[in-house]
Amino acid sequence: MTAEELIADAMALPLAERVSLAQALWESIDAGLPDTDESAAVKEAIQRDEELSSGKVTGRTHEEVMRAARRALECD
Repeated sequence: MTAEELIADAMALPLAERVSLAQALWESIDAGLPDTDESAAVKEAIQRDEELSSGKVTGRTHEEVMRAARRALECD
């Protein structure tokens, strides 16, 4: 089965099942990432939220983020 076929099958699932699948996939990705200092990550998240809220920086759309992620992972 190709990734495209798997995606098509997943997209045909009811919403609740797609959410469960997405959570399981994310957890598997998260488990494979190197450990980081959680307090540092939380501090950075708070700082980025403040920058976005103040207008100091501009956010990106979901599509822009996904395109950049695919490029970074060489999935284009």
